Amino acid sequence: MANDTKERILATSLRLFNEQGYDAVTTARIAEEVGISEGNLWYHFRTKRDLVSAHQLDLFARIDKRLAIESTPDSVLQSYALYNRLMFEEVWAYQFLYRDQADYGRTSPELEDKVRDIYETTRAMLIRFFQQMKDAGHLNLPEEEFAPLADNVWMIVRYWPSFLREAMRVVNLDRESLNAGIRHHFVLLETHLTLEARNYFRENAYA
Repeated sequence: MANDTKERILATSLRLFNEQGYDAVTTARIAEEVGISEGNLWYHFRTKRDLVSAHQLDLFARIDKRLAIESTPDSVLQSYALYNRLMFEEVWAYQFLYRDQADYGRTSPELEDKVRDIYETTRAMLIRFFQQMKDAGHLNLPEEEFAPLADNVWMIVRYWPSFLREAMRVVNLDRESLNAGIRHHFVLLETHLTLEARNYFRENAYA
């Protein structure tokens, strides 16, 4: 029963944080939505910041599955389309973590180390994808441009919710705004792709 309550707290707080923003949601509101007392919520999570840490750990577990995707030059288009969708689905599912960091503040040093590891592994995987696309004849781009392109792709993915919040006053991502982020991503490399690759991504890389 306790585990069920904890899972309901996590599910409800994630929905509310995503829909309304971290600062706009109180522990009292979360407890009310779950149908428990605020004291019961505190038994599982003493503060909203504890909820953030729990959601970060859940997100990291999801990211680990994305980082385990395998690819070869023969399968790179399929692998990259899947990888792209998973990256943006992470943003979709945990958008407040990407959007509201200025509100909830820095995480623990241990989790910050994990975030840096994710950035480094993501960058290395993107570079590997680009190299495989080039090897397969799908991408016409000098290899020295792979690292800057990987950084730019990650910046779009990582900061897309923050951009929408600050520039467009969009708090809760919908599918249209999610696909707009994917489109901004592909604009970075589309002119360097073959027609076959462009068409494949247009048909398979969007949410």
